[in-house]
Amino acid sequence: MTPDNQGYGLSSLIIITFTTRTLLINHDQWGVLSCCCATSRMDMKYTDEIIDRKTGEIISVSSGDWLTLAELAEFLSCGRRKMTVILKELNFLQLENDGRYNRHRLADWVTTKGWGKRLHCKGSQYPFDVVSPDAVLWLIERWEEAVQDYQDKTYTAEIDAARESLQRFQFDRDRSDMTVQMMVCWLTDTLPELTQEKIAGVLDVTQQVVSKFLKTRSKQLSELRQMKANMFLP
Repeated sequence: MTPDNQGYGLSSLIIITFTTRTLLINHDQWGVLSCCCATSRMDMKYTDEIIDRKTGEIISVSSGDWLTLAELAEFLSCGRRKMTVILKELNFLQLENDGRYNRHRLADWVTTKGWGKRLHCKGSQYPFDVVSPDAVLWLIERWEEAVQDYQDKTYTAEIDAARESLQRFQFDRDRSDMTVQMMVCWLTDTLPELTQEKIAGVLDVTQQVVSKFLKTRSKQLSELRQMKANMFLP
């Protein structure tokens, strides 16, 4: 669908309407005002509202149930971290850095194909992505094989033992609230023989995430050693 062959007006604004509030979202693609109404369920109903240049009327066309990545993980009955790793293996997600944070966002080919939208709520620092019904069908066709490939790589005896050690520590110390960064550091200190790839397998994250936290840990340890050394300077 293009503006020329449909004769419709253009807009650079996406409006997502929830039951409690309306969020204005900047969007740099032509063509539509996209509206999404949250229901009592997790899924969202998206419609494309096309402005007719001739009549000035707004024509609503349903584009189906679009899912956020969190909802997609629930739909696939998969943990969010594990799903992220598998989607990255399928080249469905790509790791990006905005200068401060590393985030997994929809791959360029997904949005180019019209299977996903990369959104950012006005007034919020957190962007989010949604995927179309066609994208979900594409993933369903490949999901079983992708999960099996992931399990073949990560569910080894060594990784299972490391995962059990971590879970036992969390249970004994009542530390179920540990962040991924904390768990990366604990595994590195407790099981130094684990590679970054194996730590990633234990935690169901990508190797890039592990690398990022280990670099932070190394920097903090270096600063601590320097601070301790300076304490004894005359």
